[in-house]
Amino acid sequence: MITPQVKDQIEEFLLQNLDSEQHFLVKVSVGSGKVNDGRVQVLMDSDAGITIEECAVYSRKLSKFLDEKDFFEYNFTLEVASPGLDFPITSDRQFRKNVGRLLNLELKEGAPVEGKLLMYRENDLDLEVSIKNKGKKVVTNTVKIPLQNIAKAKVTVSFK
Repeated sequence: MITPQVKDQIEEFLLQNLDSEQHFLVKVSVGSGKVNDGRVQVLMDSDAGITIEECAVYSRKLSKFLDEKDFFEYNFTLEVASPGLDFPITSDRQFRKNVGRLLNLELKEGAPVEGKLLMYRENDLDLEVSIKNKGKKVVTNTVKIPLQNIAKAKVTVSFK
């Protein structure tokens, strides 16, 4: 059975073996290690965006590490990828990377908010929100949203 310490060891290995200061670890998920559940999923990113080739390099490094450590009783599946646009923003670096992009925020209380991320700080962010007033004129406001009020944040794809 895979213990939480295995996930921690995988994270520690990846953090110690980053190829660039631009790269960062987003998430590690580890299955139970039992038959048909020996999977390791790693999401990596970069301040400039991570390439398939860079993911492949991390995959080879991690595969060698996992083989040496022999964490899994059975065969395992390893996936190293970048978080897609449908993956929520979960780290400070992801917020910083997406300044200038359109975000959709689910708040812990209240209606969802969509707007352009203008600034990200340690405890809050500024979002440029466009609202149609009664005269159907679009009014743009800057709204400061505390991070503690955000349940989920995702980049919104715009085809304008």
